[in-house]
Amino acid sequence: MRGPQRPRGGFEAETRRDDRHIHTLGRRSRFSTDIYHSLVGMSWPRFFLTFALVFAGINAIFAGLYMLAPGELAGKTEGLPTFARDFFFSVHTLATVGYGNVVPSSLLGNLLVTVEIGCGILLIAVTSGLMFARFSRPSARILFSRVAVITEFDGAPHLMFRAANLRRNYVLEAGARLSVIRQEVHGSQVIRRYHDLPLVRARNPVFSLSWLVMHRIDETSPLFGLDAAQAEADDVELVVVMSGFDMTMAQDIHARNSWTHDAIRWGHAFVDIVSFESGGRRVLDYTRFHDSAPEALRDVPPEA
Repeated sequence: MRGPQRPRGGFEAETRRDDRHIHTLGRRSRFSTDIYHSLVGMSWPRFFLTFALVFAGINAIFAGLYMLAPGELAGKTEGLPTFARDFFFSVHTLATVGYGNVVPSSLLGNLLVTVEIGCGILLIAVTSGLMFARFSRPSARILFSRVAVITEFDGAPHLMFRAANLRRNYVLEAGARLSVIRQEVHGSQVIRRYHDLPLVRARNPVFSLSWLVMHRIDETSPLFGLDAAQAEADDVELVVVMSGFDMTMAQDIHARNSWTHDAIRWGHAFVDIVSFESGGRRVLDYTRFHDSAPEALRDVPPEA
């Protein structure tokens, strides 16, 4: 079989989708094509590292411009090398600090300072907007079980997975939508198709702690007759999307997760995480949240 042809533009990248690593060809870098979305969506360590590199880079550029025009700056440097003096003067100017130990001494120097102050105002405005966007965007801290299980319950096999609200608040009118993606052959073409999986209960009026989501596998289910070997052959993947209203932030929140065929435990049941203390207080043991065992499900823990 011939491999994929390399694109003329030479754009190649490694893309991660949950547990899958995908080698993409011909698609431009996400950061260069959508800088704002990339800066808002990246992790905090990468964001601060990017800001530090941009801040240092701008100051280094202006320090180089000051060095190209010797004599444009005057003042006490206390033995600092020329580049260090110009770099720190650029930092003072960009941050509008202005300690006064080094000052522009000519028209060209003042013009460079004027341009740099303009860049500093823009940098502060853009950074403030990005920080506000990152802090204000709604987010859901929903924990999904690392595996999904298929086990007998109520006289029929059921597909099950766990979800938990990690925040100490309520998610009102939480809803879940589950789909299966599988490889299918239609004529001479092989395609990957989505099939919706109806849930036993697709809505949770008050999602506070845990929720056991179930899909009944009967004659109408797209999973009917599927086993582990066929799931691997069809490259089966489960995808769930959850949404709800966060009472604390008064905003709609969304979360998603997926399980590949090797994360589905056939004939397994989740270990019960609900117990009661001697005084009758309910206990949820999240240390066993992802655990399953190869046995029939005896008691479905109620969602709290």
